[in-house]
Amino acid sequence: MNDKSAPAPKTPPRTASAKPAAGRAEHDAAQMPAPFFVVGCVRSGTTMLRDALRMHPHLACPEETHFFRWGEPYGTEAMSRALSNNAVLKKHRDLDGISEAEFAELLKQCTSRAELYMRYMALYMQRKKPGARRWFDKTPQNVYGALLAATSMPRSKFIHIVREPVNVVASLRIGRIVKVENLTGACNYWNEAVQIVGGLKRGYPARVYELRYEDFVAQPATQLKLLLDFIGEPFDPKWFSSLNTRQVDHQDEGVLSADELAVVRRLCSAGRRRYGYEHPAQTADAASGGMISNKVPGARKPTKLSPAAS
Repeated sequence: MNDKSAPAPKTPPRTASAKPAAGRAEHDAAQMPAPFFVVGCVRSGTTMLRDALRMHPHLACPEETHFFRWGEPYGTEAMSRALSNNAVLKKHRDLDGISEAEFAELLKQCTSRAELYMRYMALYMQRKKPGARRWFDKTPQNVYGALLAATSMPRSKFIHIVREPVNVVASLRIGRIVKVENLTGACNYWNEAVQIVGGLKRGYPARVYELRYEDFVAQPATQLKLLLDFIGEPFDPKWFSSLNTRQVDHQDEGVLSADELAVVRRLCSAGRRRYGYEHPAQTADAASGGMISNKVPGARKPTKLSPAAS
C-alpha cells in the first residue's frame, strides 16, 4: 500500500553538463548523415524553405542559432556574450527546449562552433524530433561564416536560396522582420550573401546547392525533389501534402521609387545577371531555373520526378 503522506521523489533537473550525456551527443552526431546549412540573404525565402524541409521525417531543424554569424573567435567573452545575451536567441532556445543553464554549460564544455552544433543539435533532436536522423540549420546570416563552417565541418553541405534583389530590398524597406531604410545597406545584404556563396561554390562545388525563390514557389515539389537528391534523402510527395507556397512580389507596391529601383538594379547588376534576373522575361520564366547550375563533374545524376508528384 502506498504511503500518501510520503513526499514524492524529486525529479533531478535536466543538465547538459554530465559527461555521459556529452559523450552520447558526440556519438549521435558522428553517426548522423552530413548536416547542411540553409543560407542566403534575409527575406529570400529561407524560412519558407526550412518549414518545407521540416516536413521530411528524417530532417530536424531548430530555430535560428547564429553560431557562425559573428566574427569573434569561439571561446572569447565577446562571442559568448553575443550568443548568450541576445533576447531573440534566448527565445529561440526556449522554443528548442534548451534551457539557458544548459546552453551556458554547452558554451563552457565545447571547444569550437562545430562541437557546439553537434551537442546542441543532438539535445534538440532528442527532445523535439527523436525520429529524425539528420539535422540542418537555417540562419541566413550564417553565410558570413560559411567558409569556417565548411572547413570545420568537412561533411557539411550548403543550400543557398536566392531571390530577386528588388523584392528583397523592398521587403527590407517594409521591415516586417528586418527593417533597413538605407538603400546601399539593403542592397549589400543581398550582394554580400551572393558574393560569399559564389566563393564558397568555387571552393566546394560538390557541397553547395542553389535554387531561386521564384522557382521554388512555382514548382515546390520539383525543386524539393532536386534538393533532396542533392543531400541524399528520399522524396515522398505525401510528406509535403500540406505545403503551400505563394509568390510575394513587392515591385508594384510603391515601396521603392523609380529612381530607387534603378539604383537597386545597378548596385546588384552582377548578381542579377548571374541568377537570371537581369531581364524581365527570364524572371517571369520561373520554370526555366534561371542561370543557376548545380552540375558537378562526377556527381550522380538525380532521378526524375514522376508526373504524379509534380
